[in-house]
Amino acid sequence: MTTGGRLRADFLSALPDILDGPVILADADGGIRYLNTAAETLLGRTQRELRGRPVWDSLFPAGAEERTRRLFDRVLSGDETEPLELEIVLSSGGSRRILWHYRVFHDPAGEPEAVLATGSDVTDLRQLEDRERRLAQADRKRLAREEATEASEALFAGIIEIASDAIISIDARHSIVHFNRGAEAIFGWTESEVLGKPLDILLPEAAREAHRHHVENFADAPVQARRMGQRQEISGLRRSGEPFPAEASILKLDLPGGRIFTVVLRDISDRVRHEEGQRVLAEIGRILSESLDETESLRGVAEIATRQWADFCLIDRVTPEEGTRRVESRHRLPYGQEAARALQRIPLDRSAPHLGSQIHESGVATLVSNTDQEHLSELAQSEEHEAALRALDPGSYLAVPLRARDETLGTIVFSRGSDRQPFNETDLVLGTEIGSRTGLALQNTILYRDVQKALLARDDVLGIVSHDLGNPLQAIFIGLEALERERARRGDHHPGQEEYYLSAIRRSAELMERLIRDLLEIRRIEAGHLTLDPVPQPLGPLVREALAVIDPLAKVKAVEIENAFEDADFPEIAVDGDRIQQVLSNLVGNAVKHTQERSTVRVSGERRGDELWVRIDDEGPGIAPENLAHVFDRFWRGPGGRGLGIGLGLSIARGIVRAHGGRIWAESVAGHGSSFTFALPLQGSPARQTPAFSPDPVPG
Repeated sequence: MTTGGRLRADFLSALPDILDGPVILADADGGIRYLNTAAETLLGRTQRELRGRPVWDSLFPAGAEERTRRLFDRVLSGDETEPLELEIVLSSGGSRRILWHYRVFHDPAGEPEAVLATGSDVTDLRQLEDRERRLAQADRKRLAREEATEASEALFAGIIEIASDAIISIDARHSIVHFNRGAEAIFGWTESEVLGKPLDILLPEAAREAHRHHVENFADAPVQARRMGQRQEISGLRRSGEPFPAEASILKLDLPGGRIFTVVLRDISDRVRHEEGQRVLAEIGRILSESLDETESLRGVAEIATRQWADFCLIDRVTPEEGTRRVESRHRLPYGQEAARALQRIPLDRSAPHLGSQIHESGVATLVSNTDQEHLSELAQSEEHEAALRALDPGSYLAVPLRARDETLGTIVFSRGSDRQPFNETDLVLGTEIGSRTGLALQNTILYRDVQKALLARDDVLGIVSHDLGNPLQAIFIGLEALERERARRGDHHPGQEEYYLSAIRRSAELMERLIRDLLEIRRIEAGHLTLDPVPQPLGPLVREALAVIDPLAKVKAVEIENAFEDADFPEIAVDGDRIQQVLSNLVGNAVKHTQERSTVRVSGERRGDELWVRIDDEGPGIAPENLAHVFDRFWRGPGGRGLGIGLGLSIARGIVRAHGGRIWAESVAGHGSSFTFALPLQGSPARQTPAFSPDPVPG
């Protein structure tokens, strides 16, 4: 080697040692061949310790061997040419980040022979960059949070402002510090008018002290909030001076500036008004259902309406006979009642304007929400009339028709004083419903009155007919007996045409007599004039006697009457024997009449608790279910009914049984016969007064 060549070799061999950064020389298989002093110092290991060991097993963190080996192969092959920043491990247990620059040396054949890597420690630089990056990221998060907070506050403020509920905040001195638009709409104050004012201006005077105590107690309570429904209903006060019902929830927050109470208040006037309206309708419905007297019903409607809903109620009645007449005028307060009485007695020209005249003209419900003095003057027909209207002080009123089935039967006017919340559309719906229900009730009273008149007229006719037929019928019987005595005197005992006619006349006369007797009997029963002479006696002999009377009729139809009653041992019972026989005759006779020929009618008895049951079963066609409830109605006869009766036998039987304190019912399956049962109380059971037209219960 020349002196120049040796000098270059010595320079190249000493160069790594004078470099500040680590230098590592590795052969082509990755074995460490050389470390400079800086590398030994950095790693804390000597060249002697590491020589010959693969770089990937000696310098890099555990678990990174395979990745580092693949990276070494890429560098050796020339695929990787850019500097590589890699983490190396130190003998002390720490690590550093080194930026490696490298060069690949090749042998004369061009094959890679060694890799020389020189490094720069960039650990502190990267830490500084990481710190700056974290600071920048923290700044971005802080800014994002601030922006989100601002957006959230804006959103929250927007929600508060558009909320229909009132949201009000007060400080510890009960001064208003926040007042949203919902509060402005509910209370009638603007935010600028109430900020800094005491909360008392939003509360009725009677509730202020109690509310202050409630807030103070809540301040000492462990809970932070109370939701709606956890507090009793409270009252608010509008700017107009009108109190209103409300529900509220309350929240307390301790802020840097002091404690704040926030109340969310909901106006429940509409809900309370609806509930009150339903109560008024229920009460009016009850009154109307309890009476069929027109005057009493209308008086009840006016009394309930003015007690629970309106201040004043005026009712006009329209009839074809009398035209329009004022039937009721009522005010809930004593001072207004005098004006109400004045309106009732003041004569009016119905063709001129007056309170409720719109209904008389159009028949359409009318609402006037604001009645001023000019309007009252237009409705007044005289000075006295105007004075009465002004005394009523109708700040608002509504007029509704009394209608039933497209017929106007009258009108109702309701009013409220100017000091109360005026009527609104909800009240108009309620008033219209009151008018409809009252109109239907009025029509029912009219129909009932007409029915009663018809019944009285019919009963009068029946009484007259029964009485007037008695005399000619008695003459028929007298003449019939004379003819029969004359025939007997002549000794004519051979049947012939004369006997046939005499027999026919007697049957017809007896039928007429029975019909008249039934008419008189049903009148006595319905008038409550049926008299009984009850005597303790066994029922068996009464059953036998009644069946003996019916037996000839049964034989004509070849119907067998089976008496299963006399085989039983029943105690004596206090009854009017003649009347019970009448019941048995009607029931058994009815069964024989409707049963099939050559069939059986069975009479049986049974003791049930404190009652004695008597049952009559037939094998007739039965009674349709829709007709079963009518069989005891007077003058009722089933579809296709034939015979000479007028439909009073079963009604009379029911009246007699009820007069004994008993009950009677029918059971039937169409096509399978019918069963009629009456139950009489044993001794000690009181008689029951039951209307003749109401049904008896059928035992289950």
